Amino acid sequence: MKKIRSRIGLCSVVLAIFLAGILVLLNTYRKNASEWFLTPYNRHLYSSENVLLTGTIADRNGVVLSYVKNGERRYHANADVRMSTLHVVGDPYGKIGASALATMRDDLVSFSAAKGISSVDEAGNTVVLTIDAKLNAAALEALDGRNGTVCVYNYKTGEILALVSTPTFDPSDIPEDIEENPSYAGVYMNRFLSTTATPGSVLKPVILQAALESGLQASDLDPAQSGPLIDWNFTCKGVNRFPDGYVNCPKVHGKQSLIETLADSCNCAYATLAVALGPDTVSEGIRKSGLTDSYKVGTVNTAHGAFRFTGIYDYQLGYAGVGLYLDQVNPCSLLVYYAAIAGGGRAAVPNTVLEIRDENGKLLRRPETELTRELLDASTAEYLRKALSEDVRLSYGTDRFPCAIAAKSGTVSQSKGASNCWFAGFTTDEDKPYAFVVYLEHGGTGSRAAGDVAAAVLSHLVP
Repeated sequence: MKKIRSRIGLCSVVLAIFLAGILVLLNTYRKNASEWFLTPYNRHLYSSENVLLTGTIADRNGVVLSYVKNGERRYHANADVRMSTLHVVGDPYGKIGASALATMRDDLVSFSAAKGISSVDEAGNTVVLTIDAKLNAAALEALDGRNGTVCVYNYKTGEILALVSTPTFDPSDIPEDIEENPSYAGVYMNRFLSTTATPGSVLKPVILQAALESGLQASDLDPAQSGPLIDWNFTCKGVNRFPDGYVNCPKVHGKQSLIETLADSCNCAYATLAVALGPDTVSEGIRKSGLTDSYKVGTVNTAHGAFRFTGIYDYQLGYAGVGLYLDQVNPCSLLVYYAAIAGGGRAAVPNTVLEIRDENGKLLRRPETELTRELLDASTAEYLRKALSEDVRLSYGTDRFPCAIAAKSGTVSQSKGASNCWFAGFTTDEDKPYAFVVYLEHGGTGSRAAGDVAAAVLSHLVP
C-alpha cells in the first residue's frame, strides 16, 4: 500500500512538472510566436532571396505601390512611380534599409498565433504611406536626372507628401551593373533621411536666430550705431578681414539693413554676426535649432548634423556662420527647422506612415502626430517669416512660384563640377501648411536650379 501511495505521489509530481512545462511552452509561444514566425528562414513568408511574399503598400490615395501575386513581389505599373517611390517603399531584397519593406515587415505580415501559417496570404496587411505617388513622380521629373533629394510635408500633421532620393532604379527591372556602375553610387541610401551635406547659406537664418535671441545689440557690432539688432545696418565691401584670415562675398553689396543681408545672402554680414556671438553662442544656437538632432521618421532615425567650433580661428568661425567650413546638416533636420519657423517655433516631426490596416480593411494602427521641442522663440519665428518672405520677393521673384512662399537658397562651390545647392522654405498660407527642402549634388545654384525644382513640385501640390 505504501509503495502504491509513493508511486502515486511520484506520478503526481511528474504530472505537475509536465503541466508546468506545457504552461511555460504555451506562454513562450504566446510571447514569441510572432517573432519566430517572422524569421527570414520561414519559407511561408520569404523567398530563398529574402523577398517578403506577403503584405501590400499603398499611397495616401489608395494607389497600390507594391504587392504580392503568384509568389512574386510586384510594383506599380508606371515606371516613374516605381522609381520615384523606391526609397520609401523599398526594393524586393531589402537593400534600401530605410524603406517600408525593410523596416515594417512585422506590420505587413498578417499573423494569428492561433491559426499559425494558415493565417498567411499574399495580400497580408496594408501599410498606407503618407506620400502621394503622382507628386513623387512629378518631383522625380523635376530632378531631371540629377542626384539629390526632394521632400515636401505638412508641418502641422507631419505627413510627408513627397519624398524622392536619387540616384534611383526600377525595382521591377533592377540594372545588372548596379553594384559596379559608379552612376549608382549610394543608390541604396535615402539621402533625405540618412545623409548630411554642407548647408551653405540655408544656415544663415539659424545664425540670425542666435543673434536675435542672444540679445546682441547694434552697438555690439558697430559702436557708431544704437538700438536693437533689427535696426543694425551693415556695409559690405566684398571681403571681411579678420586677424587670422578673411571671408569673401560673391559681390560688393554696399549698405544693407538686417533683412537685406539675408536677402543678399551676404557672407560678410553673417561672418560678422558669428564672430561677434562667439563659438559657444553659435554652437548653442545650432543645438537649439535642432540641426544636430536625429528625428524618428516612421521607423527610421535620421542622421545627426555635425559642426565644429572648438579650437578654430575667427575667420573659420565666420565661414561656419555662413554654412561652410566643416558644417554638415541632414536634409530632414533642415526641413523641420524651416517648418518650425512657419509654425511659430515648433513643427510636427515628419512621418511616412499614414495607417496600417489588416487584410479585411480593419484599422490596426494610426501613428499620432508628434511635435518637436521649441526650436526657436515665437518672436524670432515671426521675424524670420517676414525676412524669408522678403528674401523671395527681393532675390528669387514671387512670380516663379505657384503660391506665396518664404524661403532661402544655398550654394556650395565644389573643386570639380557644378556647385551643390539647396532651396528650403514653406508656404505662407496657413491653410496650405507645407514645408519643403531640395538638395542637388552638382546641380548648380540654389536660387535657380534648386529653386526651380521646388517651384515645379509646388505647382503640382498647389495648382
